Amino acid sequence: MEREKKIVDASVLVKLFSIEEDSNKAEYLIKNHVTEKIILIIPELLFLEVSNALKYKKNDENKIKEANEKLWDFQFHIERLNKNIMDLAIKIALENNFTIYDSLYIALAQIYGAELITADEALLKIPNVKLLKDVK
Repeated sequence: MEREKKIVDASVLVKLFSIEEDSNKAEYLIKNHVTEKIILIIPELLFLEVSNALKYKKNDENKIKEANEKLWDFQFHIERLNKNIMDLAIKIALENNFTIYDSLYIALAQIYGAELITADEALLKIPNVKLLKDVK
């Protein structure tokens, strides 16, 4: 049986490295990915976004590097950027007044026909977007 695919954005994975509301839900998703119940798909941009968020949360170099190492260890399905994904992300961004960054996750969700899990409530106006707090 093929594993269910889910897209997760940086707002979800930052919670793995910071004590925040719904950090336990992010851990639950990772556990299900690592035990091969689901497959988490991310754009390569996610590594930059998580590291940047941790920097602005005043983490030191060692903590950010440790988080980066753990992210690579999770063996996500990493989607490389290409013209088609970027074209779709640009279209979504302009139609919805979102950042290109956020639109990239939405584009991947549309391409894969998968649910996008986020902690960003602004993205809820897009079909097939689920808030992390609603993950069960």
